[in-house]
Amino acid sequence: MPNLPQELITDILTRLPVKSLLRFRCVSKPWCSVIDSRSFIKMHLLQSKKTGSNLFLMLGFLGIYSVELDSLDAANRLRPPYSASDVSNSCNGLILVLAKIPFIWNPFTRKYRELPATPVEQPVDFEVGSAYVTYGFAYDAVNDDYRVVRVEEFRGFDSEWIRSEAKLYSSKSDKWRKIKNFPYQLPYKRAWGAHLNGVLHTGVRTGDLGYFDSSIWAFDVRTEQHYTLPKPDFTGTDLEFTVEVLGGCLCLVRPRKRYRTDVWIMKEYGVKESWTKLLTIAPPLVERYITIGPLAYSRNGEEVLLNHDDKQLIWYDLRRKTVRNVSVDGLPFVFYAEVCVASLIQPDVSGEGDETEELRQQEKSRVKKRSGFSPHW
Repeated sequence: MPNLPQELITDILTRLPVKSLLRFRCVSKPWCSVIDSRSFIKMHLLQSKKTGSNLFLMLGFLGIYSVELDSLDAANRLRPPYSASDVSNSCNGLILVLAKIPFIWNPFTRKYRELPATPVEQPVDFEVGSAYVTYGFAYDAVNDDYRVVRVEEFRGFDSEWIRSEAKLYSSKSDKWRKIKNFPYQLPYKRAWGAHLNGVLHTGVRTGDLGYFDSSIWAFDVRTEQHYTLPKPDFTGTDLEFTVEVLGGCLCLVRPRKRYRTDVWIMKEYGVKESWTKLLTIAPPLVERYITIGPLAYSRNGEEVLLNHDDKQLIWYDLRRKTVRNVSVDGLPFVFYAEVCVASLIQPDVSGEGDETEELRQQEKSRVKKRSGFSPHW
C-alpha cells in the first residue's frame, strides 16, 4: 500500500462500505484526513449511486431498523440519539427523524443535527377544531442544502374548511422561514413527499366534495414553486393513488377494487406519454391485502421488491409474473420502509463544499425537461 499512488488509494476507498471506512480512519492520520475530507465524502456518495452499492432499507414504526438491500438477511435495530420511530424519506444517506425534537440523522455515522424550534401559529380568523403537522425532507443540489418543509394544517369545526401554514428549513442557514401556503390538503402522514431531484411529490385531491379528482402535486424546494404532473390514463372510477420513487423514476401506485393494485412508472419526468404500467398485483398471486408499496429493483432488474401490508417483503418477478416471500431475521412485526444509501454525509455541517459539475448538469437537465409546465403559486 505505501507504494501505491494516492489517487489509486482514494479510488479504492470510495468503493468501500461506510462501516469499513469508519474503521480505516484509525489506520493513519493521512487516511483519516482523506476519509473526512468533503471531496472524498462527495466522491464516495457519487460512486455508491453510480454502482447501486451501499443500499439499505430503513424500517420505521416500532423502532428504527436497517436491512442491507443486497442480502436482505437480517434487520439491525438502530439507536437514534432520541427515542423515535417515525422517519422520513432519505436524502444522500440522511434521514429526518420525527421525534419530540426533530433531527436530521446519519444512521451510519450516528451523527445528527437538531432542528431549531419554531412555533405553531394558528390562524386567527376562524376557530380551529383540530391541527395536524407533517414534514417533507429534500435536497437542493444546486445550493448543496438539505431542506425540511413543515406544513401545519388546521381544520375548522366545519370539517370541510382547512387552512395551512408552510415553513421551510435550510441546513445552511439553520433557520426556519415562512413560505407561501400550500393549495391542497396533504395526506395524513407524519412524513410526506416522494423525493426526486430536489422535488417532493404527493397525491392530492382537487375539486369539491361533490365532484373531486386526484392529481400529482409537486413542490420544488429550491425554487419554492409548485405544479401538477400528468397522470396515466386510468380506466375505471378509482381515483385514489400514492406516489413513490422507484429506480430513480416517479412511480404511481393505484389500488383498485377486489384487491387489485397497479404500479405505474414515469420513465421520462413530466412526460405523460412515458407512463408505463410496470406490474399488477391481484389474487391469487397475493391474497387479500391492504397496501402494496414498491421499494427497489433487484441487481439484474428482473424483480421488484415490494412492501406487502407493512408486514412482509416480497419479490415480484417482472417476466414470470410470480412472487416469492423474503425471510429477514429480526424483522419487526409492523414497519414502513424507505431505501437509503449509506454515506459519510454529515448533518452537523452546512453543505459539503462546491457542487460537482455532474450534479449541476443533472439539475439543468431536470429544469429543461420541466420547462413546459406552468408553475402555480
